[in-house]
Amino acid sequence: MTRRNLLLTILAAGAAGLSLAGCPLPQPLAEVSRVDGGTLTPPRVLSESALPPGPMTLVSKTCAQAPQFTVQASLVDENVLEPVEARWFLDYSTNPGGYSMLRVDTVAPPEPNAPSQTVRALQPLQLPVPAFDPAAPTHVLEVVVSNGFYASGQEPPGVPPNRSAQPGYEAQLFRWVFTYVDAGGACLYP
Repeated sequence: MTRRNLLLTILAAGAAGLSLAGCPLPQPLAEVSRVDGGTLTPPRVLSESALPPGPMTLVSKTCAQAPQFTVQASLVDENVLEPVEARWFLDYSTNPGGYSMLRVDTVAPPEPNAPSQTVRALQPLQLPVPAFDPAAPTHVLEVVVSNGFYASGQEPPGVPPNRSAQPGYEAQLFRWVFTYVDAGGACLYP
């Protein structure tokens, strides 16, 4: 190898090393779609943020008044530019009139000065659990979140009403189960 070729090889290796040691390329923000045409993760309820915690809440059969619970959770959504809708149901059934939609909330995007804030709190729900009835010893509260629900009554046939997402979107749900017990259950959850 000639001295000139050796010098060119050393310079080429040095230039390659400098280009690798340079500043890393910035990663795309969450609200920017992927270059491969893929989609971002849809909104999800953070199970560790749910209150009351746990898969089941025990309710005393002997509550003097209808049991009252404050239910809350947070969601995570990578797309910080869009609102997310949360729909709350008690004892959902696909039979017409077989469920109670308690409330629909719109969870606004984060403030413009906090564009990387992907976790947003749902508005707490004051839930009066029905008094004990032996025919219904358990009640299920569900919150369904999506950034693309069908409009109420616009779902295609066979799609669960008021909780289904349009094509290209997803709906995700989280459940709280309230079951009655003879002893040791609560009547209130702050």
